[in-house]
Amino acid sequence: MHIEKNICDSVLGTLMYDSGKGKTKDTSNARKDLEDMGIRKDLHLQKTGTSIKMPQAKYTLTKAENTSFCDWLKNVKFPDGASNISRCVNTNEGKISGMKSHDFHVLLQRLLLVVIRGYFNDNIHTTLIELCLFFKDLCS
Repeated sequence: MHIEKNICDSVLGTLMYDSGKGKTKDTSNARKDLEDMGIRKDLHLQKTGTSIKMPQAKYTLTKAENTSFCDWLKNVKFPDGASNISRCVNTNEGKISGMKSHDFHVLLQRLLLVVIRGYFNDNIHTTLIELCLFFKDLCS
């Protein structure tokens, strides 16, 4: 269950691009590594004059999508009270914090499957759905 929590936390950090807490693995050093390897040219750092810009990846949510994602999680209802993820969602800041292992379990195995379909292209949401189904099968 702790592995599931760590993976879900990492996936959420990457999808929501939580750079403030260091939860994302998508850093400028990672982008430089892509450039050194000569792959994923759309993700390379862009130098304009003296500033360096990191383009948004296809696997991260925009501010509006992040807010929409948080609103959806805030308003989700369970018939049996299985989880109360809404208490962990801050829709004003677009952040999720204070989730327990069971909340990550429910999010990864039940909710993420449903909510990501509207935000990402087929390749990304299919991969995330397969990850979620892997943990669902593993725990059943």
